[in-house]
Amino acid sequence: MKHLFISGILQLTLAPPTSTTYQLGTKTCTTKFTEKKNAVATLLSLHDNENTAIATYESLATNIRFSLLELQQENQRLFIYQENGKDYIFDPNRIFSDEGIKKTLKPYDANTASKIKDFAAAIFKAFVLKNPNKYLISIHNNTDEGPLSIRDYIKPNKYQNEAKGVFVAPNMDEDDFFLVTEQEDFDYLKMHKQNVVLQSDKPTDDGSLSVYCEKNNIPYINIEAQNEHTKIQKEMMKIIYTLLKTK
Repeated sequence: MKHLFISGILQLTLAPPTSTTYQLGTKTCTTKFTEKKNAVATLLSLHDNENTAIATYESLATNIRFSLLELQQENQRLFIYQENGKDYIFDPNRIFSDEGIKKTLKPYDANTASKIKDFAAAIFKAFVLKNPNKYLISIHNNTDEGPLSIRDYIKPNKYQNEAKGVFVAPNMDEDDFFLVTEQEDFDYLKMHKQNVVLQSDKPTDDGSLSVYCEKNNIPYINIEAQNEHTKIQKEMMKIIYTLLKTK
């Protein structure tokens, strides 16, 4: 597996044994690591306001063995880098490329962008060190009103060019779906009648982890479900656990 680490990793400050604190100017961000013995993989949660995904993970039966790395900053989706009394806002799932940082950082500042690039490298390295699997698996939540569902990947919608395959299951909510980078995973989930998107080989560079993984040949799965769809997201996690156990 090829990894392209971004240079200039931040100095880490150790908090309690399962946590690591990162300094973002005068603000802080914490990663919380929940480890399960003999885990098949580690799940990654980047948006701190997507609490259904965390509650779902915590409700898993003990025989579904995933560890979890959570990125936390005051229960907010968008994070703050604070310096000289000024707030710089960014989406933590849009910082894994220079182009992504340029698009997400508000207001844009080259010096701050460089520091957020270092932060992205530190987070990615922390995850890789705690992940026993070659797969990178993200967990996310959306809302019933938008802005994302599997329908967005079907013509004539906004992400139609971001997918080379889409399967819409007849009995699933369109907000509950998988996004994968591997054809065999797409075929497996389609066979199990799950909503699934196969990401394009050349997706738009938005700085997200799915695009980073596509560019660097890292197998990726996103388990995406609507807020409060705990039961559904639990079943989705179980399906991925079964998939990984076959590899």
